[in-house]
Amino acid sequence: MRAFKKFIQRFYYDLIKRKLNSSRRGLSRIFINARNKLVFGHYGKSVHWDPGIVFESPYNISVGDKCRIKKGVEMYCEPWGDDKDKITLKIGNGVSINEGTFINAHNYVEIGDGTLLGKRILLADTKHNFADPNLSIKDNPVTLEAPIIIGKGCGIGFNSFIFPGVTLGDHVLVSANSVITRDMPSYSVVGGNPARVLRRYDFDLGRWVKYDDKGNPKP
Repeated sequence: MRAFKKFIQRFYYDLIKRKLNSSRRGLSRIFINARNKLVFGHYGKSVHWDPGIVFESPYNISVGDKCRIKKGVEMYCEPWGDDKDKITLKIGNGVSINEGTFINAHNYVEIGDGTLLGKRILLADTKHNFADPNLSIKDNPVTLEAPIIIGKGCGIGFNSFIFPGVTLGDHVLVSANSVITRDMPSYSVVGGNPARVLRRYDFDLGRWVKYDDKGNPKP
């Protein structure tokens, strides 16, 4: 009886349910990719775009080739400036964006080729301006801030937040739960709240160099 149940489980779940789900997702992606090519500012080849992604103003979004965007991602990209036709969110080739990531790109956000965004990442080029303390935060204006630039080949860990105006160099690894408030150099490992450089690769020495709390390399 036990062997029979295992056979039914394997037959139903492995052979039928998974194949049917795979076929349904495949057909859904054909429709989604055809739609996206019509409405996006640029939409690359071989893009894996899940159902259940929330996006605003697709005409202002550029998506590169071979990207993977998972369900639950939110992108709000309507330009707040005078140029309503500009690209406000540029996603490079081979970028992966995982579930729960929230992107506010009303000025400009760029994600470099081959970069991986983990789950629940926040990228925002806007902020609540708490200029008038007599008003509640929600009644203070949301202001447009400087662009966010993420270089090529970066990895952003779970639950991280990148502030407006931040530039990450190429091949930067951001630890989980980090808050990035300032620019970070290429080929570095960063983390913390606020984040700092933990290690950086020195090509002259041919090795990783650790950094102290003050940002100085350790001997």
